[in-house]
Amino acid sequence: MNSQMEPAEQGVLGHLMALERGGMGQRDQHQSERLEMLKLRALSLRAKRDQLKQQTNAIKILKDKISKDLPLQDDDDAGGFIEQQSLLTAWKLQLKDLQRAHHLIGGYDLVECKEGKSVCVSFHTAFEGVYLDTYNMELDLTRNVQISRHNIPPSLPLESFAKQNLQKNLKAFLQTLSQNLNALAGRRQQVSLVKELVGSVEVMESNQLCNILVLMCTAQGETPRAVLCTLEYRDLTQCLPTRVSIESEDKSLSESPQWKKNQSLLLDSPAHTALMTMRRMGSIA
Repeated sequence: MNSQMEPAEQGVLGHLMALERGGMGQRDQHQSERLEMLKLRALSLRAKRDQLKQQTNAIKILKDKISKDLPLQDDDDAGGFIEQQSLLTAWKLQLKDLQRAHHLIGGYDLVECKEGKSVCVSFHTAFEGVYLDTYNMELDLTRNVQISRHNIPPSLPLESFAKQNLQKNLKAFLQTLSQNLNALAGRRQQVSLVKELVGSVEVMESNQLCNILVLMCTAQGETPRAVLCTLEYRDLTQCLPTRVSIESEDKSLSESPQWKKNQSLLLDSPAHTALMTMRRMGSIA
């Protein structure tokens, strides 16, 4: 009976061993396939890592060029082409730097819009501690920086400012525009204050840019005399005039010590402040 079961047992054991060998073979195949998948995954991750490093370096180079006022294209680039996404990212990083610094610079705020493809800039103007007008501008960043919308006064040479600095030095462009807007608002406010506070002085001429202001005063004396004070603002980033001329039918008046002093007052002080001082001193009615 034992001799009869031995072949059966051997058959069962042989079958089990064959199954075990088959299972081990399948495990080896699965392990081999998994190993290949892991190798491919590792290669893919390395490639993505290298691509990210390359893009990061490209963005850093572009950001440095923007900050240092250097050309954005290199001669050794294929056709001088700069990847649009890298340039957009570089502009956004530059704008974030400006956002952090604007409190020190003053005069404007920046807010990203359209999922970072543009930025809205608000320019706040003030004079003698009083907030005046706010102007807004939207800059498109998708390729080169471009002005898409704005309400900047047409009297300011916005196109000239943009041509000079918009592409190569965004910070300088925003600062220049902010200074010009603030100075313009200050000059306009002075004209309003002259009309409001110094009723005896007539504003004869004032253009949109407020870089020329002609005032008619009445000089005090035995015989009241009309005096024209012409204020010229050649530096459009300033609220004070760069030149003041005094004219009167009495030729000796403009050369008198009193009116020489009045001329200095108009050069060194805001127009309404200088005129109020002149009236207190008895120079004008």
